[in-house]
Amino acid sequence: MKIYGRNLLISWLLILPVFAIAQERDISVSLALNEINQSRGTGREIVTLKEVQIWCAGKKPDSVLWAVRYGSKGETECGEVPALQVLTRRTGKSGLEVCILQRYNPFLKKEMVHSYVYDSLKKWKKSNYPESAVPRTVIDLPFCNGKQTVFFPSEMYFYPFNTGVSYPDSCLNEMPLGVSLGKSGVVKMGDDSIFLLKRYYTAPDHTISMKVKENGVLQQDLVTMTTRLVYKNIYRWADTLVIGEKLYKVDSISGDWQTVYMRQLKEKRLTLKMPEKYMRQLEPYFKNAEEYLLLDFWGTWCKPCIAGMPDLRALHDKVKTKVPFVSVCFDDPEKYARAEEIFRENKLTWPQIFCNMKDRKYTMVGELSVTTFPTYMLVSKSGEIFFSASSGGFDELSGILQGK
Repeated sequence: MKIYGRNLLISWLLILPVFAIAQERDISVSLALNEINQSRGTGREIVTLKEVQIWCAGKKPDSVLWAVRYGSKGETECGEVPALQVLTRRTGKSGLEVCILQRYNPFLKKEMVHSYVYDSLKKWKKSNYPESAVPRTVIDLPFCNGKQTVFFPSEMYFYPFNTGVSYPDSCLNEMPLGVSLGKSGVVKMGDDSIFLLKRYYTAPDHTISMKVKENGVLQQDLVTMTTRLVYKNIYRWADTLVIGEKLYKVDSISGDWQTVYMRQLKEKRLTLKMPEKYMRQLEPYFKNAEEYLLLDFWGTWCKPCIAGMPDLRALHDKVKTKVPFVSVCFDDPEKYARAEEIFRENKLTWPQIFCNMKDRKYTMVGELSVTTFPTYMLVSKSGEIFFSASSGGFDELSGILQGK
């Protein structure tokens, strides 16, 4: 049995005289939850901000005031919950500052200013910014707890450069700002890591999302054909984590966020099933299937999805007599007509069904936790999802469908 780190405590749930019997039970583990002091490689999401005011001469911005919504919006039992207001401003000929000031945030105990060279910011992206340029910032922010306003130390990372979002206002494109919010921590298991993030500080623990990094790489959505292990890009609180081909469940986190309590499950694999209501929706498409059908999750906004359509069409032509294809378009309803056009433009003849992006939680996409597009998923007549992968797994998918 492999022991991870000095802080790992392992205790058997029940001590039995026969060791072989004890082996059949889950193993309870307690792991130290450590502070994270960097943003890159931890799976944090960057949120674009809404501007409050812009000071811009022509197309050259001088300053922008941004609103950071970190809790409940609008009125609460405590009254109006303010947004944190952050000012970005040019300084001198080549400088830029990200400022958190008391004049905009009267509740602040301490002002903060991060300074940058403007020309450097123009060269940075999510993939190449220096880690030191995005420091962990902790601010005591007001939250409503019952009828009382309480202050919690809240961590965030500011990104004063282009993170892949284009604004309609040219001034904002010259001085963008993104932020990553949330209480976070990391659990080390040898060379592997579990990153935990709670987006809203006062939210219950079941809202926590998790990402797993193995061998220095964050996991992506994947169901393997051989082992039937279900890997995810983002694990939800109730999900089963796959780490080192072993299965784990997170039970709880200590109130001080110092310890994570988990179980290593005795099961070697868990079967991923399509919910019954979606099996009924897919029933007409199984009529011509020998054993299973292919679901293709895509959206009109997804360039890799559209770029991969010719290869998907070629694969369909080879296997269409035994494997039906169904595309699942995850989009805004006003884009459904465009989705049909894209199908015609790419000469795709199989059916597609639609999932409303605005109701993600209650769609097939949301309930199956599909976070990567395109995603290709094989579903058997019994409802088992025995393969799922992004475009990186297309060659494996092709081999499975063609019996190679």
